[in-house]
Amino acid sequence: MKPAARGNSTKPAPARERTSLLACAALLAAPWVLPEGNLVRSAMGKPRLGGELRRMETRGYYEELIDANRSPRGEAGGPPPGWVPFGAAGLVEPIPSYLRWRMRPNLQARWNDEPFRTNSRGYRTPEVAIPKPEGTYRIVLLGSSNTMGHGVGDDEAYPRLLEAWIAEAAGPGRKVEVVNLSVSGDSPSRRLVRMREEAAAYEPDWVLCDATALDPALEEAHLETVARGEPAAPIPLDYVREALERAGVSPGDSPDAFRDKIQGEAQALLEGAYAGWGGFARETGLPLTIVLIPRADEKVENPEIFRIIRDSVRRERLDLLDASGAFEALSAEEFRVSAWDKHPSVRGHVAIFETLRDALSRRGSLPGGLELKPPAPPAG
Repeated sequence: MKPAARGNSTKPAPARERTSLLACAALLAAPWVLPEGNLVRSAMGKPRLGGELRRMETRGYYEELIDANRSPRGEAGGPPPGWVPFGAAGLVEPIPSYLRWRMRPNLQARWNDEPFRTNSRGYRTPEVAIPKPEGTYRIVLLGSSNTMGHGVGDDEAYPRLLEAWIAEAAGPGRKVEVVNLSVSGDSPSRRLVRMREEAAAYEPDWVLCDATALDPALEEAHLETVARGEPAAPIPLDYVREALERAGVSPGDSPDAFRDKIQGEAQALLEGAYAGWGGFARETGLPLTIVLIPRADEKVENPEIFRIIRDSVRRERLDLLDASGAFEALSAEEFRVSAWDKHPSVRGHVAIFETLRDALSRRGSLPGGLELKPPAPPAG
């Protein structure tokens, strides 16, 4: 029985042949309208949260990122000739697991004129040694496309900027590594699975996990592929199985029907991910910090979603680095790559980095006792 069909008597739709590209595309080409919380919370808070969700009309944009044939080439505001969507660039491949897809290992590529390299494990981060070498301070970072560096060069994303600054602030004799395990499209539950399966093996001194207002949309898009069994794979998280069962989704649901059913579980799904993140921190004893970053598709407030995130952080006793205001002084044209690639630009990544740098400077140290020394005054 397919996982999404549990608790629902609807028969699965006939199997459809998929190419590798379409299997990757299915992950993000799903309804991009956020749901509004579980049944009880919807009754209490639907008007405010519902208003936020209705403004998140990003489905078509993400479809264009994945499917080159849907891009309005040459039209005003559309991609220029030669622009290649992420899923059509040969950078990703489907995998038969809950994670659904991964970036190809050992890439030495250029994507839309930007260098795009992956290591032997398929992540856009330099190779690191396991076990961790003596004297190394290692940070493991999980996230989605904004943290992966979608649309900018390998060394321009904020994790690389953060690594260079911490290394300088730590002083000589201490090597600092930021291991970026972020993958475009990773929903909160997928970050939890990567966290459980991979993070501890790197022997990190500190674990970071990003969060954005678009996280419920990422989860909805991912779970539609899970509900359809594309590809079929077991669901390793109890709270996800329970949410799908309560919603009564089935493989034969239309996109609108799926959205109508799953939207009442959005808050429960988000809180379930945070509970999993908190459980990971408690079980492993690893310090875990949530990095709250701004959405880059447009400039809009999301107070209710941020409230849910912050309440979850407090409930799970997690640390929070709040960079959600990093784009306040920038226009959309400044903080995003382009009108057709609505991820942080180089300037946007610098703004996120500077916000995190300032917050860490005020703290004066990192988990594990790494002291951050103030920069030396300029000569003369």
